[in-house]
Amino acid sequence: MEQLFLIAGLIIAILAGGFYSSHMNRKKIYYMLLKQFGAKPEYKDYNFDEIKIFWKERKSKDCRGHIDDITWNDLSMDKVFARINTCCSSVGDQYLYRSLRNLCYEDSKLEALENKIIFVTDHQNARIDIQKKLLHIGKRENNYYIPLFLNGLDNFKLSKIWIYYLLQLLLFLAIVMSIFLRHTYAYAFMGIIFLVNINIYALMKGKYEINMDLMIAIQSILKISGEFAGEKDAAVFGGFRENQEVVRKLTKSLKFINGRYRRKYSADFMEVSATYITGAFLFDFVMYNRILTMLEKHLTVINQVFELLGELDMAVSAASFRRSIPMYCVPEFGEGCGISYKEMYNPLLEEPVYNDFSLNDSCIVTGSNASGKSTFIKAVAVNEILAMSIHTCAAKTARIAKAEVYTSMAIRDDLMAGESYFIREVRSLQRIVDVIDRGKLVIAVIDEILRGTNSQERIAASAAILKYLERKNCIVIVASHDVELIDLLDSDHYANYYFCEKAKNEEIVFDYKLHQGICEQRNAIKLLDHFGFPESVVEAANRYLI
Repeated sequence: MEQLFLIAGLIIAILAGGFYSSHMNRKKIYYMLLKQFGAKPEYKDYNFDEIKIFWKERKSKDCRGHIDDITWNDLSMDKVFARINTCCSSVGDQYLYRSLRNLCYEDSKLEALENKIIFVTDHQNARIDIQKKLLHIGKRENNYYIPLFLNGLDNFKLSKIWIYYLLQLLLFLAIVMSIFLRHTYAYAFMGIIFLVNINIYALMKGKYEINMDLMIAIQSILKISGEFAGEKDAAVFGGFRENQEVVRKLTKSLKFINGRYRRKYSADFMEVSATYITGAFLFDFVMYNRILTMLEKHLTVINQVFELLGELDMAVSAASFRRSIPMYCVPEFGEGCGISYKEMYNPLLEEPVYNDFSLNDSCIVTGSNASGKSTFIKAVAVNEILAMSIHTCAAKTARIAKAEVYTSMAIRDDLMAGESYFIREVRSLQRIVDVIDRGKLVIAVIDEILRGTNSQERIAASAAILKYLERKNCIVIVASHDVELIDLLDSDHYANYYFCEKAKNEEIVFDYKLHQGICEQRNAIKLLDHFGFPESVVEAANRYLI
């Protein structure tokens, strides 16, 4: 009797320990998610080759608002992505990245996203429950290849499946013959077919098992979507309720084959033996191909579920991002060409400076070195992208045009291609002109136009390009040291803004504030003196200037 009490006590202790451990783990996750919301994300080395797979598989050459590689790199959008991203799943990572690369022009979609952002902001417990579910999908490396897998399902099917059906039939017939004939030859035939099938199974199972992790992840995605379908708020979860019968059917089929896959790695001898005995019937191969066919048939539903989960995960990230920055606004979209910001700033800066900026056509921003021109024009472009991706601007108010964004800023020589700085700069500008010539509304942000050639030709060519763009459907924002450009451009088309510095206690102080007008100051020689160049160098520079 004492032994029974001891065993019972041990079982109770184990169960209590497991329950306590599970409770503490849930509590730990709860407080972790609570703490992370509204905080600046910790820096991570993202594998963008994996994250961008979804964007590459779903992008269209004719997509409006496509952010090309040059613009993405010019604006340090990898860092912008990292600054926003607090997604709990690989699906969220990939959806956020694609949203930043393929901007949204549809008011209904932006409104739907805004409803989700408001919901997760106002309902803390519901938000944490959403995040917990998304954590079940997680960010395992294989998960990022799901879009690639789904787009090529036919390529992943086992070829000549009829052979497996034939071998199944032969084994079944051999067993029937052995039972009824009870003859040595019948047993021998059954043994031969059994060994052939076992060897084929052993040789070929690696070909389909390589994709089983992806199928497990797809099952998890479908299962979580089914859980969200049961939530009450239609504006947030309504999309998950569509096609639930198909989702349940797919989840059940995937669960079955995934369960068999997991049992193969069991340490239990009986499980392993049973796996190979059933493997002789080549059942897994047949089921694998059937499920791929089923996935292919319902690919539209699966893609819809993927996007709904990604959008929900991104909405939580956007809500957290809003809370983590000093100030934000929901953008208003105006008709035609024009942008207007109040207290706009670059969200990547730890201590940003806020600037008001309104523009009905184009502008040229002049100013001395290191005064803030490049940072400002980047902020304009980044906020345009954020407005049409996460429906958020780093500003007090924003009224902007829905336009494509192209930049020509951080040009580098390409030694491998044998192209000089100037050639690459010309190519970068040409692509902008080509897009504008196709009639699309474009915000073109250009930093130090044609700096790769001599000043005389630079000013002449720059003026010609900018005057050509006066007559086009675009907003051109140019930052330049070349004040001479202003005299060659029509002030009715190119407004003038500038940044400058102030002398304070024999030091150069930058306020990074935008002013209307033309900058008459120059500070290159002052900066030589400020950074400690020999006095003779500074004096000589001033003489040459005169």
